[in-house]
Amino acid sequence: MAQPYYQVDFSASACLFELRVNDILVFTLNVEGQTSTLIPINLAILQSGKQQINIRVLPLAGEHTVSPKAEFKYDIKVFDVTNDFQFKEQLPGYQFPPVDASIPHPVLVYDASFNAEVPYTIQAYQNGIDLKSIDDLNAKVKAAYQRVADIIDRKDYEQFKKVMANREKVIATAMYLSPKESADRVNDLIIDFESGFKVEPITPNAVVHVYALGKVAALKKLNGESALALLNKTTQEELMIELSFYMPQGKAELEIM
Repeated sequence: MAQPYYQVDFSASACLFELRVNDILVFTLNVEGQTSTLIPINLAILQSGKQQINIRVLPLAGEHTVSPKAEFKYDIKVFDVTNDFQFKEQLPGYQFPPVDASIPHPVLVYDASFNAEVPYTIQAYQNGIDLKSIDDLNAKVKAAYQRVADIIDRKDYEQFKKVMANREKVIATAMYLSPKESADRVNDLIIDFESGFKVEPITPNAVVHVYALGKVAALKKLNGESALALLNKTTQEELMIELSFYMPQGKAELEIM
């Protein structure tokens, strides 16, 4: 059976951008210079059929309007990873036109769709409640991040594996990982925790972002990075833990998606 692997091949410069698939944030980056790479998007593809893609080009962190130098373009490449990475096809993409410097732009947006065929169906956040209906959502999301930070701080790695289980199950299915490969992902994080990385305080100005048509929330720094980060003071390396949360029907507490 084929194992289709979808990747967005993009290049960006002088902007902060968000890449969403089915309103799930797949990747965000504050690019002061220029960068290009391929980003896997299977994690946001829960089943075969029509998929929505959304690109938001935003001002650089600390700025209020999109830079006249901002650029963003992408296309979608499809590989079959059954045995090795075998290129299969390229789907249409888009390139933003040059920014008109005479008009202030707080954001540039592009929406499109594409068809994907995958050999799985994933139940992730679909049964979650609309988080926008929660009055104290900001407090709940920040508390959820702090709970994970506390688990790492006290080195309760069995509990860490437990709270990450749903997320890792989704990743293993969408990325065609073996049980060993899936277990190694979490174990590698634990090795990092033990090698000198310590949880940094969650910045007080972190902002809650809501995705997946209101069913998923994430806490982000102003530059778009995850609010949960660890620092190795010896090497000055920083480790970001990307998390998103949802609340299943009938539950009162957020869970990692």
